[in-house]
Amino acid sequence: MKKVLLVLIIILFISGSALAQDLIVEKNPEEIFIFAGDSSFYQKETWVVELQPGENIYSWEKPFSVQEEEVFIQVEGGELVSLISDSSNESTKIIIVAEEQTKGKIYLIFPLLYLDLNYLYQYFWEPDKNVPAGTLLVDITNEGQEPIPESHFIISGKEFIFGLKPYETKRLVVDEFQAVRAEKISRYNPLSYGDTDVHFFWDLFVSGDILFPAKIECFEGSTSGVVFLGESYTLGESSELEIKVGKSNDITIEEKIEKQDKLNQVYNREGKEVLYDTQEKKVYKVANRSPERKKIEVFVPLQESYELISHSVPLSRVESNQISFVLEIEPQEEVEVVLEVAGKNLTSGFAFKSW
Repeated sequence: MKKVLLVLIIILFISGSALAQDLIVEKNPEEIFIFAGDSSFYQKETWVVELQPGENIYSWEKPFSVQEEEVFIQVEGGELVSLISDSSNESTKIIIVAEEQTKGKIYLIFPLLYLDLNYLYQYFWEPDKNVPAGTLLVDITNEGQEPIPESHFIISGKEFIFGLKPYETKRLVVDEFQAVRAEKISRYNPLSYGDTDVHFFWDLFVSGDILFPAKIECFEGSTSGVVFLGESYTLGESSELEIKVGKSNDITIEEKIEKQDKLNQVYNREGKEVLYDTQEKKVYKVANRSPERKKIEVFVPLQESYELISHSVPLSRVESNQISFVLEIEPQEEVEVVLEVAGKNLTSGFAFKSW
């Protein structure tokens, strides 16, 4: 809220005694909007007023759920000098000083707590396209007991005009776009995923202008129609999306330890082994049983104190406790990958970790 308040103070910089309530010329239709990257609603009321020289006092009945410090006010044509709460009737007095008689405006902005918003991305990948098409939708729900009259909703820079009945939900299409880059890839990472399945991903790069915390649904075109692949979630913090959309049942992986030898053992006085090195060899057999070419990344967990001796394929990632390799396998093809490492100054286990 502090961040929003700072933004509003910058955006709504304030432009200086008769009861002026009768000099309100017009109250424009309400605007309801959200800030980019936020999921809270704010309502904006615009009053067109006839300001008189000196002090002008207006009475505003703010919503019961809104606190005084949550209200942001901008004045055109005069100077806002104070806000006074009247606890007897839940109203707020807005006091404005004008140097001369002029037409002015009062803007009132405050949060709406009874509106709930959920973002949803839907991606559809046609068979002949290199990247999927995306749609950003929002579901807006009136969680209050009172209807919301027809209002101007401004979401992600776009305007919608509608009302909401109590507990009604309305779905809106906010934006349609193409992913900038996209790739279909399978991943095998038992230590991270907690199973030995091969998981299927869409790796997407999208514009930073459309990032929101949201649910993601993925669809794919096929000869039988549109197929729903799966769903995921994003925090809306990065343009790079790694969307898990299912499992690759047509890719099989077998892993086998072929050698684990201990060297240079050190023993304590009781004859217990306390330190040693190792030489180890592991073989992966990766097979593509589908009629299409497949790309797969295989992750290999390791203890941090290891050294690479040899590898039969290029390594994609080399980290302190993990390496990985990427294969592109033709239909019905099987690839064997051999990795050899040395464990250094180990106190337990081996360099190749089991998940």
